[in-house]
Amino acid sequence: MPVSLKIVTFRRKNQSFEIMRKKILLLPVLVIISLVLLVASCKPQEEEKEPRTRETEWEELDAWMKRLEDEGEDIDTTDLAVFYIVRKKGDGPFPELGDNCTISYIGFMPDGKKIEDSNEIYPNGKWSFVFKPQHVVEGLNNTIGFMNKGAEIEMYIHSDFAYGSKGTTGIPPFTTLVYRATMHEIFPKK
Repeated sequence: MPVSLKIVTFRRKNQSFEIMRKKILLLPVLVIISLVLLVASCKPQEEEKEPRTRETEWEELDAWMKRLEDEGEDIDTTDLAVFYIVRKKGDGPFPELGDNCTISYIGFMPDGKKIEDSNEIYPNGKWSFVFKPQHVVEGLNNTIGFMNKGAEIEMYIHSDFAYGSKGTTGIPPFTTLVYRATMHEIFPKK
């Protein structure tokens, strides 16, 4: 066999050897990936949470209000059974139908997650409206009537007067919402 043919044959054998060596080195990597996928697929699925109910919400809300009362908070309720705490008393009359009002507010979930902030919605951070306003959260509309100029109130609005049994994006069904609001202005209707 000529020398050049021997060299070509040697190179082919050497190339075949290199290809085989790479495949052998790749085999453990494929085995590890397969094992990881197998273990991940065998991982027990998280149990589905039991759906929230009105009863669950009211149990949580009652416990929450009891805890606040035990801490010395003076809790009152509106005619819609919205709980509220006056954080700062205001001055003057309360709004009447047709009065022009301006408030700022922040809405939270029970875990403290912010859901709404007038500073992010209105150019000057304040919502101006003719009382009685139309807001998706009826409990907020209702409790504004208990605020006079300068008042700061914290409201605990159960789902019947918030997002109800259906909830909304980011807010599960039967979830109580907390709103903190400040009444900046009340101008009597003319």
